[in-house]
Amino acid sequence: HPYIYKITFATANESSALVIRPFSEKGTLKDLIYKAKPKDPFLKKYCNPKKIQGLELQQIKTYGRQILEVLKYLHEKGFPYGHLHSANVMLDGDTCKLLDLENSLLGLPSFYRSYFSQFRKIN
Repeated sequence: HPYIYKITFATANESSALVIRPFSEKGTLKDLIYKAKPKDPFLKKYCNPKKIQGLELQQIKTYGRQILEVLKYLHEKGFPYGHLHSANVMLDGDTCKLLDLENSLLGLPSFYRSYFSQFRKIN
């Protein structure tokens, strides 16, 4: 799918997994929002709330549509994706591409599990 970030190499055994993707100079959607450089340390990138900027309306429309299209595609294929957040959306030019699709295959809990597990009526 054009909105899924490619994997260069992947391997797994009984106790671990390794996935390698190409480095992106633009970084993730989170990097764009925080005006951060991908190679900077985490605390320098994301712990200064004064650097946070919003997105242009056209960016929101474009990125939102791309994300919804790939989520629809995954849903139609019966593939669960519970790890959607700005750090798992890679920017490739003016295109968003999802990362970490392998998390559900590896049995990792959803990013939002702690939020919706508190609701007993949700199955």
